[in-house]
Amino acid sequence: MESRYVDRDDGEFPERLKLVKPPIKGLWVKGEYELINSQKIVAIVGSRKMSLYGKRVLAEIVPKLVEMGYVTISGFMYGIDIEMHRLTLENEGKTIGVFGWGIDAPIIPENQNLYHKAIESGSLFLSELEPNRRGELWTFPLRNRIVVGLSDMVIVIEAGMKSGSLSSANWARKLGKPVYAIPGSIFSTVSLGCNWLLEQNLAKPMTLGFFTDNSYSEKARMNRKKGKMNEGESTLVTLLTLEGPLSLNELSRKLARTAGEVGADLTSLLLKGEVSEERGMWSSR
Repeated sequence: MESRYVDRDDGEFPERLKLVKPPIKGLWVKGEYELINSQKIVAIVGSRKMSLYGKRVLAEIVPKLVEMGYVTISGFMYGIDIEMHRLTLENEGKTIGVFGWGIDAPIIPENQNLYHKAIESGSLFLSELEPNRRGELWTFPLRNRIVVGLSDMVIVIEAGMKSGSLSSANWARKLGKPVYAIPGSIFSTVSLGCNWLLEQNLAKPMTLGFFTDNSYSEKARMNRKKGKMNEGESTLVTLLTLEGPLSLNELSRKLARTAGEVGADLTSLLLKGEVSEERGMWSSR
């Protein structure tokens, strides 16, 4: 698919980006351009050093946001960005990637499959830089104003105190966009920025209570679960839902499966945010 240029003076140029400073002269775009005018766009940003906690948070909230009709947007960098884009596509949602490099510059090998899958599924990529320009230190913080400018709200998953995600939160405040942050461990360096935003009242805490309104139904949640679990995982979740917390050995005995097999499924479910573990006892979420 060929890239194309949308000038600031074109009728296609999004009005919301005309409020952004420094001014954007135009955009190079590739993919489904109509996504740029979506009514519900959420920016999800975070550390490139994603922790297991950050991955579990994404596995919990991204499918819910997709079910609520949100298009996701981020910077297509490794860590939180890439995992968010991947989960959006996995849950049959649409995503927008804003590059800190030119639209036709090479994609790093490990992200090429995801990039092509996104294009094929009707997602969108864009950049304000010359098509073949490589990314530099200054281009990444600058592109954050585009990510935020196109969004209706910003969620910070994990961020260190010098993280670019704090730059995104700052852009959001300047543009009057709501900012949410995921509370994190006081012992985690990648949660320092999120906790600081909350302490300074610069962001609202993002909790699961956000998803309890009418736009996210129990039926939709169960359909999502059914679609992304294999038979063994589904059986495990059903058993834990009916009987409550159980140990690995208890689960293995009740299901007549080896501890290794059950443990592998539990790890997968943990990463998907479907189960939790505390002191050796597993529970359905």
